[in-house]
Amino acid sequence: MKKLILLGLIAVFMACQPGPPRYTNSSAEIDTFKAHINDYNEGNWESWLSHYADTAKVSHNTTEESSPKEALEGMKTNLEATSSYGFLDKDIFYEMVIDDKNEKWVNFWGTWEGTLAANSKKLTITVHVTAQFVGNKIVEEHAYYDLSQFVTAMQEIEAAKMAEEAMSDEE
Repeated sequence: MKKLILLGLIAVFMACQPGPPRYTNSSAEIDTFKAHINDYNEGNWESWLSHYADTAKVSHNTTEESSPKEALEGMKTNLEATSSYGFLDKDIFYEMVIDDKNEKWVNFWGTWEGTLAANSKKLTITVHVTAQFVGNKIVEEHAYYDLSQFVTAMQEIEAAKMAEEAMSDEE
């Protein structure tokens, strides 16, 4: 009976031991994601791509998956319209979560600011990214941001070009 009680106490004691933290603001994965954001800000695309696993799947504002290279081409197309861009240093937040499946996810919240080359208009867009890590590589990434400001600004630039062309055709 004493052995049974002792085993019961050991089991209770072991169950009360804290496991690894499920949420943290510092980890190797967060450091990698910070480097990933820095590479984006600097346009260091080769290094930016190096943070992904070869089989990584990326989804930005969609449920459709693409490769990191495909996602990069889309971003570069949008960035061609800017004279400057990047995430602001203020109000930036990173956390790592270990979920119930023991998967590691880094969450990022930040503010992107860009200046359009055609008219020097500044755009400010809030961004959320969540990236799953295996080892020190991103294997899955989901990003959410509202591009309506950007699309509207590009439409305004195009409308101004068309109006200017129409006026020169009349002359």
